[in-house]
Amino acid sequence: MIRRITNLFKDTNIHIAFRATNTILQQLSRENAHNTNPSGIHKLQCNTCNKAYIGQSDRSINTRYKEHIRYIRSNNPQSAYAMHILQNRHEYGPAIETLQLLKACTKGTRMSCWENMYMQTFHNHGTLITEEEIGDPNSLYNIINESTFITDNTRSDTRSQHKEEQATRNPTPSHVQYGKKLP
Repeated sequence: MIRRITNLFKDTNIHIAFRATNTILQQLSRENAHNTNPSGIHKLQCNTCNKAYIGQSDRSINTRYKEHIRYIRSNNPQSAYAMHILQNRHEYGPAIETLQLLKACTKGTRMSCWENMYMQTFHNHGTLITEEEIGDPNSLYNIINESTFITDNTRSDTRSQHKEEQATRNPTPSHVQYGKKLP
């Protein structure tokens, strides 16, 4: 198809180029910004131990939150969050305090990948509830987490180094303090 179109413009001063419209960046940055009742990856936090449950839902996350609360109230440990609250006798709170949308996305492979990445990240930081089972660790998630961590630390180290270098290059004279000259 591209060749045919390119051949049409062969004798003109117009050059045809192909550009992919389905890039990794586009896949990772799709947001449901206009949806007031989004689906996607969500976090439920335990009010007692502050550990988190990571889940996904193709329906509204508020609907899914209500299901978790129904499991707790009916003493039915059907979800990992309900099991955590019931077995440990911990407290849960209202959605506004405990529920957070981590990533808005639609149901499918992409949603499962995002959920696994968040679960592994929270698990690596020791903030995932123990009742939630995580799959096999994916080294790509570790690379993403490490590069973010390294980038953040490198930036702060670079800033500290820069300040030290400036201080050694331009030492403040002992007779100048807070921008005022002393007698």
